[in-house]
Amino acid sequence: MKVFGIDLYTGTLNEFIKELDVLSAGPYGYVVTANVNHVVMLEHDRHQGLIAAYDQAAYRICDSRILLPWMNRLGANISEVIPGSTLTVAMLDVAQQNAWSITVIGCEDDVMESLHAKYPAVRFNHYNPPMGFIKQPAEVEKAVDFVVANPARLIIFSVGAPRQEELALKVLQRGGAVGVGLCAGASLNFVAGKVKRAPEWVQKLSLEWAHRILSEPQRLAKRYIVDLYRIIPIVLREMSSRRRGDHDRQES
Repeated sequence: MKVFGIDLYTGTLNEFIKELDVLSAGPYGYVVTANVNHVVMLEHDRHQGLIAAYDQAAYRICDSRILLPWMNRLGANISEVIPGSTLTVAMLDVAQQNAWSITVIGCEDDVMESLHAKYPAVRFNHYNPPMGFIKQPAEVEKAVDFVVANPARLIIFSVGAPRQEELALKVLQRGGAVGVGLCAGASLNFVAGKVKRAPEWVQKLSLEWAHRILSEPQRLAKRYIVDLYRIIPIVLREMSSRRRGDHDRQES
């Protein structure tokens, strides 16, 4: 059942890793990670680039412990939350074990140096597009060209939402690429230790958002507060719509 208009993956993290292992050996497909910020952009802003990217994604996973109980209350039946950062680490481990090639779009050189040290069996192909590239067609084409010219089992898009999702879609539209694309946000910064991720107990309490605000207040505080303010009416509207639908079905 779609929730907030999103058809979400319902399996566990371990099941998903196995599915991505299979997907990575074939023609290109990509994964998007539904969180509060994405739902706000999809529902409130009607962000057309993000809507198109979600429509064409191979998988849409629930990345938010805040949203998970509401999504399941609305009928999503999701087994467990799959944080993008956790999934990224799991896929890097798979790549290390199997000596995959990985193409990374985004990230600074110091992050890549750390990844090379942590995953020596992985061959990394790296391209970092300039700031504002998504509004420059020629720069978007350079990024797409790099992905197609550097075949890899895993492509990690790390240029921030909704740019990474739009770029992942552009690669699909171009054709000729292989592997699985992962829209990973800041995940590689966590892996490299450039940004410290919340302790596991904080994650389990659904407070990772608070840890991130405290870690990067200037960049994240306003966004998180605005998203929280905007997500509440979206959830209430969805719940009201479901109640009306249930009532109409009972009446008929």
